[in-house]
Amino acid sequence: MASFTSIDLTKFDLTPSGRAARLAVDATYVTVGLSLLTFQRIQVRRREFERSLRR
Repeated sequence: MASFTSIDLTKFDLTPSGRAARLAVDATYVTVGLSLLTFQRIQVRRREFERSLRR
């Protein structure tokens, strides 16, 4: 069987990884928000185009 070495993580600083995680969450929110706005804009243009064809 393989033996695993013990690693002491009690003095490991998690602050930088917390910042990176928060940045990733913020970037995800921005990406989703912009995607929704783009989708809505495309829907509006499609409806305007359909209305112009009916006239």
